[in-house]
Amino acid sequence: MSIQNKKLLAKIFKTILLSIGAIVMVSPVLWMLSASFKYEADVFRFPIEWIPSNPTIQNYIKIFAETDYINWYINTARNTIIIVLSTLVVSSMAGFAFAKINFKFKNIIFMLYLTALMIPAEIRLIPQFVLYKNLNLINTMWAVVLPWMLFTGFSIFYMRQAFMVVPDELIEAAKIDGCSIFKIYMHICLPLIKSALVALAVLAFTWGWNDYTGPLVYIRDTDKQVLSVGIASLQTMYGANYALQMAGATLGLVPIIVIYLLGQKHFVEGIASSGIKG
Repeated sequence: MSIQNKKLLAKIFKTILLSIGAIVMVSPVLWMLSASFKYEADVFRFPIEWIPSNPTIQNYIKIFAETDYINWYINTARNTIIIVLSTLVVSSMAGFAFAKINFKFKNIIFMLYLTALMIPAEIRLIPQFVLYKNLNLINTMWAVVLPWMLFTGFSIFYMRQAFMVVPDELIEAAKIDGCSIFKIYMHICLPLIKSALVALAVLAFTWGWNDYTGPLVYIRDTDKQVLSVGIASLQTMYGANYALQMAGATLGLVPIIVIYLLGQKHFVEGIASSGIKG
């Protein structure tokens, strides 16, 4: 067999393998979309009807008419926007400092951030709950948002790796021209890591939009809840109404898909470029 034929067979094999993987990954989403247009009795009918023979939009009507879904959506969007903006500001500043500014104990502090990544979030729930209770933040959005604003270990590490790619010679030249550290950060370094910023924004949006544990623990009122907890509570409110849950989940998935599609190019570039230099 010639080398050209071997390369063709390898390409065909990779294409088939990736296609199978794509089908496996996408099929749950397609099932969720299909189930959202079915009656409850038809959801688990076998074989699966990917295109419902008796479609209905009652699940979508019911979730708006009989639940606080709009409030959940607004609360989730508000929390997510705050999380994304605060993550970008705090993490980019800290990442720039760790990458390009020399100060005492820099490496020790950075190692402490990396060590904090090894602590499961569940372990912090009790001390955080006590702290937020003493600060009268329980049942407010800040109890959900603050953990993402304050604990940004991965985001800072990611931003540090992105800033490490920026040549030191460029920063030294800017200093010679009289630029302050803040101007170097704002006008020179940030534009050079635009892809990494977009990638972090997409990740932060996904984290904030899908956050479940925090709202479940800290939020008590139903009208203050977010989508993840609200959709999960539908099973208790309406029994095992999976069709209704799938309708809510389908609507909740739309913003994540839109954000990823808008930032897909920069997301891939940012993830690839941030690990170039350590």
